[in-house]
Amino acid sequence: MKFLQSTILFFFTLCVFAQENNAIVPAQGPYNASRTIEHDLIHTKLEIKPDWKKQYLYGKATLTFKPHFYPQKSITLDAKSFDIQEVTLKGKTLKYDYDKSILKIDLGQTFTRKDTVNIQITYTAKPNERILGGSDAISGDKGLYFINPLGTETDKPQQIWTQGETEANSCWFPTIDSPNQKMTQEIFLTVDAKFITLSNGKLISSKQNSDGTRTDYWKQTKPAAPYLAMIAVGDFKKVVDPNFKDFEVSYYIEPKFEKYAFNIYGRTPEMIRYFEKILGVKYQWEKYAQIAVRDYVSGAMENTTATVHGDYIQKDNHQLVDDNDDGVIAHELFHHWFGDLVTCESWSNLPLNEAFANYSEYLWANHKYGKDEADLVSYIALNQYFDEAKEKQEPLIRFRYLDKEDMFDSHSYAKGGRILHLLRNTVGDEAFFEALKQYLTQNAYKTAEIEDLRLVFERVTGQDLHWFFDQWFMKPGHPVLEVSHDFADGKLKLNVKQTQDTLYSSVYRLPLKVLVKSDNEQTTYEIVVDKKQQSFEFAAKSAPKMVLLDPENVLVGKIEHQKSQDELIYQFYNAENIATRLNVLETLTFIPEDDTTFHYPPAEKKIRQLLIDATKDKFWRVRQFAVQKFFDYDGEDFLAVEKALQYRVLHDERSYVRADAILAMKGFQNSQNDKLFRDALADSSYTVQAAAIEALLASKPSDAIEIVLKFDTSTNPSIFAAVANYFAEEASPLRYDWFQNHLNQMKGNDLYQVLGIFGTYLVKSTTEIQLKSLPLLTQIAKNDTQWYVRFAGMQTLSLINDNKEVKALMKAIIEEEKDERLQKIYKQFRDI
Repeated sequence: MKFLQSTILFFFTLCVFAQENNAIVPAQGPYNASRTIEHDLIHTKLEIKPDWKKQYLYGKATLTFKPHFYPQKSITLDAKSFDIQEVTLKGKTLKYDYDKSILKIDLGQTFTRKDTVNIQITYTAKPNERILGGSDAISGDKGLYFINPLGTETDKPQQIWTQGETEANSCWFPTIDSPNQKMTQEIFLTVDAKFITLSNGKLISSKQNSDGTRTDYWKQTKPAAPYLAMIAVGDFKKVVDPNFKDFEVSYYIEPKFEKYAFNIYGRTPEMIRYFEKILGVKYQWEKYAQIAVRDYVSGAMENTTATVHGDYIQKDNHQLVDDNDDGVIAHELFHHWFGDLVTCESWSNLPLNEAFANYSEYLWANHKYGKDEADLVSYIALNQYFDEAKEKQEPLIRFRYLDKEDMFDSHSYAKGGRILHLLRNTVGDEAFFEALKQYLTQNAYKTAEIEDLRLVFERVTGQDLHWFFDQWFMKPGHPVLEVSHDFADGKLKLNVKQTQDTLYSSVYRLPLKVLVKSDNEQTTYEIVVDKKQQSFEFAAKSAPKMVLLDPENVLVGKIEHQKSQDELIYQFYNAENIATRLNVLETLTFIPEDDTTFHYPPAEKKIRQLLIDATKDKFWRVRQFAVQKFFDYDGEDFLAVEKALQYRVLHDERSYVRADAILAMKGFQNSQNDKLFRDALADSSYTVQAAAIEALLASKPSDAIEIVLKFDTSTNPSIFAAVANYFAEEASPLRYDWFQNHLNQMKGNDLYQVLGIFGTYLVKSTTEIQLKSLPLLTQIAKNDTQWYVRFAGMQTLSLINDNKEVKALMKAIIEEEKDERLQKIYKQFRDI
């Protein structure tokens, strides 16, 4: 595992080396204008039938449209990798030109904006003939996917599903595949009678056909963008939530997870009511369904009335003990206001969809789980953006991207969500939500661009907010503030210097708060930082114990405020915001990677005591952080540290903390901990069970094999990893089939993680076992749906590349790889 991860990081470092060693500048791509609207798409009627064997879709599309303003005698449609059989207008065959991507139809006469036109297109969609593209967020763009189409994979159900964003729905029906179009729709979907279907809108009827098929008729009466259309087919159980009566809320789920449906999705009705309340706008659609599908190419997708999730969301109660997926459920639901009801006019304006959806995760966490949990959501998201900002810094609203898929990044999502929170704090809660209400109502069933949002906020507040939108939405980068303070003669002086590179980032205007706390009083001041360098003075009776610039951590930027160890310790015990306290812990325990002489911080008594106290913190993430800092601790006050960790194992309510406390103690060489670990084998959390297995096996107990064999049939990735590590070290040829069976059942990030363990097993195994693994690793490296898993498969192959056959195989895989990200990495691979 460690070898594989370090190798992956090595190759990724090579790929971004040039970026990290030069100034980070915005992409200088061509200007990407919104698509010109020649016609308004009004309605789409589809009559479709899948062919599982050929992986085709036979269809007849009836498109209703009208010229937008200027008279038109032709229409240009997106239709990717089709066979076009016929195009007609009122029964008359029309001429057309088609290049397997664009279908240009001669309408036979000129129509004006007063005319409504209906054409019929008979076609066959062949999605597998399309060269696969994609992005980090959406790894495939062939639109229509057949999963286990012949039913030959015994561990995987047969399914069909679609993924339309960004412009991939035109891989299964002809359309004007642009976010600045809106249409109503009808879909007549004919499938084997044994399957369940799902699509947008309501199920109007189901007709049994004489050939053993059934035709389901789905109708959506309210207009939405073409990329939001969807179908899904498979063996699903439909669970209708009885806790919502306004319209149908339902969950489509694989049969074995049916009994967990409400534990997985059951907060959805409360989310709907909460979002309706804060926005002042009712949910506008006919129903709300959620479905989980296999081998999904994205995390989730907000198709109107029918959100698709990857099957990661299907969890049993043992997995749900660790965490639920409320964040992603809230995210996709919120899109039904921001993205579905009001859609970004162009992909350049994508943050109007994704920033709001990202911010909903914070809103829901605050409502349901409290401010600390919400602040953690914000803290994680902000750091996601900072990580990405090391490699690129772009405006949120980007017209010069190189590829529209580049818009799906931590700028549009994480940074965008934080900027909305900053906007909320700038104008106040009442104005913020009133502006959102007006934005949604004024632009309902239409498209919008960033100026529409700005103008609404200006009308509501009466303020000119161009400065805010310009510096946060239209320009790249973020502020970096170098801060210091001193006290003398009854005055506190705060010095602030903006140190970001102003060649590409401006000097920011930053309304901020300053919290000053002494033993007897606490005061909050408001300041405006708008110069390169400024100082602010505040009256103070005594030297303050704590000075916090931006105490609520709403700034989308970095604050570098130098403080003494004692000041930081006081700040940890007295600051309320989770991010502030986590940053203190990180600062006090930070060890530079290049400093081998640095004294391990927990050896310092004050910091050690702070960490022991932090294991008792009210918030689980602070407790977890503190516990992790005591991994394999062997310093002073060892018994106090061990006692604190033992208490966490026995009593902590959060499974992640219990698991990390076990792992921290696995090397303590205390036989009394053995009972703790053995009791934890029966914990309600798989994560804790896996930690207990790892801790017990670390001491090489006489019954190690008995422990392992109690869990070797588990399909949970964490438990599999713990057992697999034991088998990898054992390196018995008898374990190969066990590895293969489990790897065949894994996918995505789970498979990515455990391939490293399999690599360790192969390195320790015989040449015969290594060669036996070639078909499995080849299948992963060539055909897995996730590019990073294919790369991990290639890396595992490289562990046995002394063999000429393996080298030739790897060369062939590299030459066949179509994903641009892997092509770049493999180029470095070849050069080395």
